[in-house]
Amino acid sequence: MSTEKLETSEELQAPLTNTYGIDSVKEDPENVVTVFDLANEIEKSLKDVQRQMKENDDEFSRSIQAIEDRLNKLSQ
Repeated sequence: MSTEKLETSEELQAPLTNTYGIDSVKEDPENVVTVFDLANEIEKSLKDVQRQMKENDDEFSRSIQAIEDRLNKLSQ
C-alpha cells in the first residue's frame, strides 16, 4: 500500500468536533448547559412519565372493575 497519496493530500477535511454554537457560549457563559442540568431534566421527564403511567393504570383498573361489576349484575 502506497502512502504517497496520504502524505501529499492537501484536501480540506471537516473538523471532528461540533463547533456550532461555541461563539454563543463565549458571549454568554450563563447559558451553558451542564451534564447535570441534562440529567435533572431527564429525571424530571421520567418522573412525569411514571406519574402519568400510574394515573393511566389506576384509571384502567377502575374501568375493568366497573365492567366486571356490570357483568356480575347481568349474570345474576
